[in-house]
Formats: sequence, C-alpha cells, structure tokens
Amino acid sequence: MRCFRKTWRITLLAGAVLPVSAVAQQAPAGGGDGDDIVVTGYARQNAQAIAAKRDNDRIGEFLASDEIGQQPDYNISDSFRRLPGVTTVFDEDEGRYVGIRGMNPNFTVGTLDGAVLATAERQNRQLNMEAIPTTAVAGLEVIKSRTPDVEGNAIGGIVNLRSRSAFDRGIRTFVGNAFIGMSDSRAVPGKGFNRPTDDGLNYRADATLATRFGVDDSWGFVLTGAYSRKRRDQERLNPTGYSQVNGVTVASGIISAGYPNTVDRYGGTAKLEWRPDPRVQAEVSGTYFQQSDNELRHQQQLTRGTVDTTRTTGGTARVGTAGGFLRFNDFPLEKPLYVAQGKVKWTGEDGHHAALRGSWSRAIFLEASNQLQFNLPTSAANAYTQTMANGVPIAVLDNVATFTNPANYTFASYTPYRDRSLDLVREAQFDWGYRDTARDRGLGIGAGLKYRAATRDFDTRQAVWGLASGTTLNAANLVLPDRWSPLYTGGQSRPQPLLDFDAFKRYFDQNAASFTLNAAQTALNERRSDYIVGEKVMAGYVLLRHTGDRHSLITGIRYEDTETTIDGFRVAGSTLTPLTRGASYGSWLPSATFNYNLSDPLRLRLAYYKAIGRPSPSDLGTNETLNQTTLVLTRGNPDLRPRVAQNFDASLEYYMPGDSGLISLATFYKDIRDDIYSQAAGTTVIDGTIYQVTQPQNLAGSRVFGIEGALVVNKLRFLPSPLADFGVSLNATYLNGKARFPGGGSFDRLTQQPVFQGNAALFYQRDWLQARVSYAHIGRQYTSISPTTPTSNRYDQPFDQVDLQTRMTFGPIQIIGEVRNATDAHRENFDGFGTRDQNFFGRQFWLGAAVKL
Repeated sequence: MRCFRKTWRITLLAGAVLPVSAVAQQAPAGGGDGDDIVVTGYARQNAQAIAAKRDNDRIGEFLASDEIGQQPDYNISDSFRRLPGVTTVFDEDEGRYVGIRGMNPNFTVGTLDGAVLATAERQNRQLNMEAIPTTAVAGLEVIKSRTPDVEGNAIGGIVNLRSRSAFDRGIRTFVGNAFIGMSDSRAVPGKGFNRPTDDGLNYRADATLATRFGVDDSWGFVLTGAYSRKRRDQERLNPTGYSQVNGVTVASGIISAGYPNTVDRYGGTAKLEWRPDPRVQAEVSGTYFQQSDNELRHQQQLTRGTVDTTRTTGGTARVGTAGGFLRFNDFPLEKPLYVAQGKVKWTGEDGHHAALRGSWSRAIFLEASNQLQFNLPTSAANAYTQTMANGVPIAVLDNVATFTNPANYTFASYTPYRDRSLDLVREAQFDWGYRDTARDRGLGIGAGLKYRAATRDFDTRQAVWGLASGTTLNAANLVLPDRWSPLYTGGQSRPQPLLDFDAFKRYFDQNAASFTLNAAQTALNERRSDYIVGEKVMAGYVLLRHTGDRHSLITGIRYEDTETTIDGFRVAGSTLTPLTRGASYGSWLPSATFNYNLSDPLRLRLAYYKAIGRPSPSDLGTNETLNQTTLVLTRGNPDLRPRVAQNFDASLEYYMPGDSGLISLATFYKDIRDDIYSQAAGTTVIDGTIYQVTQPQNLAGSRVFGIEGALVVNKLRFLPSPLADFGVSLNATYLNGKARFPGGGSFDRLTQQPVFQGNAALFYQRDWLQARVSYAHIGRQYTSISPTTPTSNRYDQPFDQVDLQTRMTFGPIQIIGEVRNATDAHRENFDGFGTRDQNFFGRQFWLGAAVKL
C-alpha cells in the first residue's frame, strides 16, 4: 500500500508540473477548430477557470460554476479541495473548513462578493461553509497573494464566493437540477427521539432564474434556491487512550459508536441589479442558507480496570477487571447563515473610478442536546483479553452476556444542555482609483477605507440530574428493540444495546420524585462559560500601479487598527464576578506584486506581502477560572498580538491558446512570528491571595515552504480519435513546514498540514456523452502536536477518494449519474500507540436530471 501511494504521488506531481510539449503544440488557436467555436461542458468550465486565473493580478485558483456542479460534493468546502494547495478539513464525511497552503483554517478569510462572512462556529475563526451547497454560487476563488486593497488578516489566503449575476449570460436564463440518491451505510438503527424515520432516499434540487428588464434591459434580477436531504449512518471505533504494560499496548477504554444522521440544507439568494450605462453598476442582495442536522449517537464503552501483569506479554494483554457505560446523545444542530449586501460602482471616462459597499452577515450555531448515561460497574465479570491488529485494539470478552445485558447498567446521569454561538459582522468599504486597472497603461494610484465591527456571543447552559436518594434504575426497559453489531469485536457476536431516549423521557416525566436536580451546579452552568468578544477594525490603504504592454507592478501599504473588548466572568467555585477587558493594536502591512509576460502564453508572477492572523475568540475571551485549591488562574488574554507572517510567492504559468489548457508551477515561503500557546505567565493577587496565571501568549513561530503544480488539458489532440476527446486535470502540492515551540524544540509539521496532496481527473466529452472520474489524495495530517510527549501526537492517515460522474445530453436536458467515494474509503486517526478513531461512512449514489433554458 505504501508503494502504491508513493507511486501515485510521483506520478501526480510529475504530471502536474512537467510541460507537455506535444499537448501544448497541438492545442488549437482560437477559432482554429470548428469543435472549439462553441465550448461546452467540462471544457467550457475549465476554460472559464483558466481565464479567471490568467486575468487576475494576484496568484490564485478558480472554479467555475458548472465545474462545482459536476462534482458529487455536498457543500462549498468539499469543492475547494479540488484546487492546488487547498486543504479541506473534514467533519466525518463532509468538508467543513478550508485551509490554504498548509495553514490552519483559522488563517483563511471567507467572503461573499468581497464581504467577510460570519461563521457558525464556536471559539475560533474557522469559516464553517457546510450550509452552502455547491450550486449556490457562480464560482469559487482562492486568493493566495495579497495586494494593499485586500484584507490583511489572511496569512493563509482568502476564499471568495462569487454570486450569480443577471448580466452573466442572456437576457433570460433558467437552470435547474433534481436528484434522488441513497447511501450504502445504513447499519445502525436510527428511528427514535425526534427522528420519525431512519434510512431512506436522499434528495437534492436547485434552481436559478436570471432575467433582465426595464429600459434597455438595464435592470437584472437573480433568484436561486436549493434544498437537499442526506441520510446515512456512521460507524466508529474510538479508543480513549493507551499505556504500555510489560511492553504491550493496552487501551484504557474502547468506545463503539453508531451515528444515524439526517442533514437538511436549504436556502438561496435574491439579487437586484441596475446598470443604466457601462459607467454605473448598483446592486442589492440577500442570502439565507440553513443547515439542520438530526443525529443520534449511540455509544458503548469498555473501560479497562486492573491489568494482570503476569499474563500480559508477547503482544497480548490480560485485563482482569473492567466496566463501561451506555450513552445516548442527540444532536439537533441548527446553523443558519444570513447575508445582506449593497454596492455601487462608478467608472469615469477620465480614468477615475470609485466603489462603495456595505454588508451585514449573521451566523448561528445552536445545539440543544440530551445526554443520558448508564454505567456498568467495574468487576471481574467483564474481564477480557486484548491484542493489537494494525494499530486497532481488539478486546475478546470472557463473558459477552454480562457486557451486553442492559440490566447490568445503572443510571449515572441525565444532562440536557444547550450550546449557542452567534457571530455578527457589519462592514463598510470605500475604494477609489485613478488609472490603476489592468486596461490602463502607465502609472496609476488607488486608495480606500474599510470599517468592520464583529461580535461573537457565546451562551451555554447545562442541567444536571441525578437519582433521588434511595432510588435505583437500570437500563433493562430503556433500550430499543433493535441492536447493532459494532466494528472490531474479534469475531465475537456482541450485539450492542441502544438506549431508547423516548422511553427514558416518559419514565423521567412520570416519576419526577425519583430524580433530583443539582440546582447549584445547574445555576453555575447557566453562565460560567458565557462571554462576548467584540472586535472593531479600521483599515486604510494606498497603492501604486504601473502597467506596461508586458508587465504590471502593484505596490503599497495597508494599515489596520484593531480594538477588542471582552465581557465575561471570573469563576471562583460557585461565585461569578462580571469582568470587562480590552486591548488594541495597529498593523502596517506592505506588499508588492509583479506580473510579467515572458511571451504571449507564458506569465511570471512574483509577490511579497505581510499579513496577520488575529487570535481566536477563545484565546482572547475565555472566562477566568480560579482554582482555589491549586491557586491557579486560567483565562483568555485580551492583550494577545496577532500572528505576523512574511510571505514570498513566485509562479510561472503557461496558457494554451483559447484557454484550452494550463501548465503552472508555483512556490512560496511563509515565516510566521508571534504564534500563540497557553503557558504560565507570572502571578497576580486576587482578594489578597497570590495565583499563578496560565493564559495564551505570543511565544513562538513557524514556517512553511511549498511547491504547487497544475496541468489542465481539455482535449488530448495528439491521440487518435476517439481518444482525442479525453481531457485531463492534475494538480499536486508539496509542503514542508516546521512549528517552533516555546522554550526550544520544534516539530517538522504544522497542525493540519500534509506533506503531499493532489487531485487527478480524467474526463471524456463527445457529442451527447460526458464522463469524469476524479481522484483526490491528501497525505498524513497531524491534528494535535505535543512539544513534550511525542506519543500523544495525533494524526490522520492518508486519505484517497474517488468520485464518478456520467452525463447524457438530450436537447436542453441532461441525465446525470454520480457516485461519491466509489472505493468506500474511510478515515483513520492515530496517536503514537494506536488508532484513536476508525470512521466509516460509506458511499453515496445519485441519479438526476438537469435542464438549462
């Protein structure tokens, strides 16, 4: 397997960066071949993306609207993984966040038509784009280098979602898609609390209507809508940790978990545009997308007790006593995203131009969950023998019946909770320029101002219920009639009991006297984790541009003034004391971008820019907690400075005639200072007592070097027919990073940074038939790194995914078939001892139709 992966990496990297002279020479000139007069399908989408990359002043990557519609991707984050140097961080089987060039997703700024988006995420700055379907936008843009007019808080880069316009195509257009599908992962029973149905058909549909009207068709209106429902089960094995006994690796706990899940997404955009003449453009738009998850989590844990050292040897551990638990959680997640935006742009005939934009964005993460747990007492009745198989702990029980009998599990806790995070972003921006566009020649100047106010509000609460004194309760009558056979049982028949929360809730409501509320802890939980982080940013920039027949140079400086306020609490036992803290800092951010056409098709790009990465809200605002036993004060740090990065980029790009193909090779280097770690930070006196302070601090730094290569060829014309109708798309990225730790020491990787990642696609298009196979590879990624305990480092194993699509065209209608994750790949996470997560989610199959009018 290692040999196969290494061969794939070498092949993908070589194909992505080597100039294919035969392909380049035989690419047709514009209008030279009748087949290329009207470019459609995969070729058209590739050509649009290539043109966008060629015409942009900055180093970047692009996906056209139809291109993202082609892939069996659930959301926008999924689609970004198709681009060179872009890493999608997955949550289970779906993309959630986007990292650029090996950087943590906290360093990626997400925008919609230039407006910074709020995120339905907790504690950090990672942009959660799960709620946005791939068909919702006209295109995706990844900006990797920065000019002075671009957001400074972008060490990794910027991802911009470009909305549709009524002026993109004809006067009236309509596009619609409708699909039905199914998942082959349906093993876990999932009918129960707030979930009237379990497995079934999946659906997705979308439509876009664009029209122009009024005098000279100067008004435009676009309306988009999308809905999808995806149902599938997830099966997981989660060892909680390991230790070594007589040289044998022994798991401290093994959780078998089944997650039946339904995900609904819906929403759309409405945009009104006005273009009375070529010099004036104005528009207002509103966007709403909602993601609703309905997931149940059924867990059973086998917890290690005593280990018989005399019988633990030779790779086999003997666990003499053990216990465990049954646990139920429901996760009805709501993630709405709202965006409102207005903009006006004016272009004068004398070279002047100006633009004014205002936006408002609001995102919410809401989880109102129930957690119910029954414990299995530790005893010799649950003894077992454990071995390791390819890093996976296999426990074979002496007596399966004692472990699987729900009557042996006694009530431990019922803790319903609510977790709510709200992010609100308001922006206003003004830009002015004189002869500073790509079509101007000579010297030009530009300037602008931007103001952004953001508020992150965290509100959590949890009730704690226990049994009343003298009351007993076991799980015998509180389990579902169906059971699930978990993974990795060593060949034992071990049907896992699943708690029936509906049955428990009826018992709870009918026997109120049997339960008691921990009123003090519940009251404390109402506010102990609540805090609000406010952030105001005032930015201004000045740029100079010089453009010649073969070059352009853009240089200048940006200044961003940041003011932060935090409202929260100091928690000392059960006492809450309100606190207000704040800080401010300024950042000067120079940049220079140089483009030079070595020949008509060959372009060289060089860039330098300074960027910052503002601290996460949790680093700034986490409430103060006084441990009155150890005399330690743990808190966030509002005085944190942003991370600062010096960035250097170079790119060489060859554009085949007619935008029929592309060969590109890029390299970059990022040197990051003032990274953030939590560490002891002196002492403070509170009410006459000296406390040791632990808080996040700017302590160290990191760096990353990378090489990116890409090759796109729409038609392999050097091959004989019908092979000439095949096309290829390849990209590959090599990343070399180093994290420097406080107090010395380093690690040759950044978190969530692979060494190698790549994509390959082979597509065919002739007459009425189109087909495409896509392959995505991402190398090992470390999800956590310890400077002192290397065995606790956790990493995701390399992951390879294959997706398939076929399209058959009949007039304005296309019949489409898709397979996502065709090879049934699953995700694995390990530490230095063994696996910490085996995650299976199956394949998705779709059949649908598209119509374009």
